Order: sequence, then structure tokens, then C-alpha cells
Amino acid sequence: MDDEWRLSATGFGEDWSHELIFAEEVAWEREDLVAGMAEFLRTVPGVTAVEHVDREAVVIAAAAMPTGRLSAAVRRRWEKAKKQRPPWMAAMDRAARMVAELTGFQRDGWQLTRTVDSELSHIITLDHWSGREPGDHSVTIAAYVRLDLPDIRHHDVLRHNGPLGDTTSLREVVTGRLLPTLHPLTSVDALLERWQNQGSIEERGTYRLPEIQLHARVLVARGRLAEARDLYQIDFDRTPPRHRPYLLLNLAELGVPALTTATDPRLSVVQEATLTAWHTSTLPLTDRLRDLTGLSLDGTRESLDELWAWLRVSRDRLQAEFTDAAPTLAMPYYGVLAGGTNAAAAPRDPWYRVTVEHVTAYVGEVVIAQAPGTVWAIGEDGELALVRTAGTGLLWRVLAIVHADFDTPTDEFDPHRLRRLADDMLRWVNTDPRNQVWITPTGF
Repeated sequence: MDDEWRLSATGFGEDWSHELIFAEEVAWEREDLVAGMAEFLRTVPGVTAVEHVDREAVVIAAAAMPTGRLSAAVRRRWEKAKKQRPPWMAAMDRAARMVAELTGFQRDGWQLTRTVDSELSHIITLDHWSGREPGDHSVTIAAYVRLDLPDIRHHDVLRHNGPLGDTTSLREVVTGRLLPTLHPLTSVDALLERWQNQGSIEERGTYRLPEIQLHARVLVARGRLAEARDLYQIDFDRTPPRHRPYLLLNLAELGVPALTTATDPRLSVVQEATLTAWHTSTLPLTDRLRDLTGLSLDGTRESLDELWAWLRVSRDRLQAEFTDAAPTLAMPYYGVLAGGTNAAAAPRDPWYRVTVEHVTAYVGEVVIAQAPGTVWAIGEDGELALVRTAGTGLLWRVLAIVHADFDTPTDEFDPHRLRRLADDMLRWVNTDPRNQVWITPTGF
């Protein structure tokens, strides 16, 4: 057994005696050698049949041949064959040479460089990717700027992926997109000119947060600290709370004037105001939910089963009731990315989000009644959370499950799902944070 492959007896059907399994990364990067090994095995005395059944797997019929003897033959062949360069490497070399000819950049393997001045260089890189199917290879060409003032910063300005070997397409990308994108970037001052009025140095032309951060860093290097402070304020407001202490510490070391923060410096002013508004709106939300449903909703766990059953048959009524309503909380407070695929696939319609906010407010009321001292807070990724000794997000969990309940057939309906969610919340907020920390408590 080698790190790169493993040969053993197989249970892969009665017609096969051995299986040869290659490491996944080997099979992806050296599919030529895997296919070549299958061809080689067909020539080995004692082997009666070979089939390449998967990218990583070859099955062998050699019932009369000891595994050790077959493994030795594979090892001798593999050690010799893997010294050969795969065909895709040759194709990558050809692509890099063509890019060097078109640009005049200095080539070092699959990276090409042009030094513009002491502060700025243009870099082009080519990266190989293997596709899902054998023989499916692509090349990613990326162009970025490297700034040396006073530390080294890199920023992508263009990225393109296309089939490896398609020289016509690659030539068009280099001459029609890459060079025109890099051409105006003749100095760091030229970059600053492009950044005026939120212009972008990227081909896509979108002035996004990574570019804002680079722009701010260049302004600091130029001693324009007040201008840099305004950009870092944007950075702070868009950064998750867990990263903000490091940002503030770094800015203090750079001499950037203090940013505007909430009372809790991990929160933005907008987050603090939103959290305050949510605190004052939860009781009105639950009161409205009682009026809408006609249920007592007395704060017990059993009342969650009643609410869940009502939600199942009330999609149309909710959509009509909240058709002109606006959600209180913006999507970042849902923490959808932290919530996984179920939350990510949930609808985002305003009426549905308003429904989710009403249900979340009531589930929170039940949890707080069962675990006094639990409070609403902003979590480490900016999501709305419940916190006591430990904490967890709730809004994204409700977002993920409510829509799946609408119009569910009776025999498929889970009557206790909302109650179990509340029980999970109770367990999590009561967890000893030394053993399991779900949410960094902020904002309370």
C-alpha cells in the first residue's frame, strides 16, 4: 500500500479478484497515469481482465495471482510512469509561452511579471484545473496588481476560466480583456485616480469591500489618514463583529483617526439601533401574531405545536396579511451563510420574512420564559441571536423551516418541529461556554 494508491482483494462482484484505488488528488491530477496503469495491467501475465470503473478505481481479474506479486508489478510501473510529465502540463507550458509572447511579461513557469515601478507590479498567473470527467481540463488566467508600500498587497483585477488547449479563446482574453484592464494602471497614483468617486480598477468595475480596503491602505501609505478613516468606516460597518477588534487595533497602530462604533465597539451604530428596535418590537410582534392566529400563545412549549399547526394551513392568509409589510431586519441579521443550505434555499419574499420575524419573536418569548436571563444579541457573524450562558442564532433557523411546513400533507406533517427548535435553543443557551460556544455575546 502506497500513499498514492492501494491494491487489495475486492468484493466488487464475483468476476473480480483485486481492486486498485488511487488517492483522489492523484486520480484528478494524473488521470493519464491511472488510465495508463489500466492498460499496463492488461499485459501482465496472470491478469485475465481489467476495467477502469471510476476515476480513482480499477478492478482486476487475476484470481491465481498473489496480491503481493501484483502489487509489486504495479509499484514498479508506477514509480517509472509518474516521472513522466502529464499532457496537461505541456498544454499549460504552451499557454504560458503564448501569454508571455502577447504581453511581453517576464515568465517564470506559469507566472508572468511586469515591474511597472518601485511601488507597482503587474502579475499574471495560470492555474490548471481538472474537471469531473476524464480529459476535462481547464486553465484559469488571473491578473492582479502587487503594491509595495510599505507592505506588500495583492489585488485581483481580472479572472477567467476556459478550456485548456483553446488557444484562440485564451488569446482573445489576453488581448481583448487582460491587457486593456492592466494598461491604465501605470502607477499607484493612477490607481488612486481610478478610485475617486468609487471607481474600480477591476474589469467588472464594481468597487467592492476588498478594493475599499486596499484603497484605504494606500491612502494610509500616502499619509492621507482622514480620507482613509472614511473608507475604514465602511470596512468596519460591513465587517462581522468577530473581526472588528482586530481592525480597530490595526487602525490604532496605523494612526488612523478613531472610527464611529456602537457602545459595544464590536457593533456598528446601525446594528445597535436595529437591536434596540428589535427589543422594543418583539412584544408587539407576538401580540399581532395572537390576533392573527386567534391562539392564546401563552408562552408554553405546547403553544408552539398549536402555532406550527396553524402555520401549515395559513400560507395564503399570511401572504395576504403581509403583502405590503416590510421586514424589520435586513438579510445579514439572518446569518444565512452561517445557517447552511436549508436557510440559503429558503424564500426571501418580504411577506415571508415578516412571517419569520413574527414566529421568531414568539419562539424567543418561549425560550426567555423557560430560561430567564436569556437576551437578544448580535452574534459574532452579525446574526440575530439569543444568549444566556452560551448562545445561538434563531432567525435563520426559522427562515429555513417555516416555508417547508406550508400545505404539508397530514401524513407527512411533523407536529412538534417548532417545539423541538425551541428545546434546542434552550439547550444551547444553557450550555457551559467552556465546553461549547455558539455565539460571541455582543450588544447586551
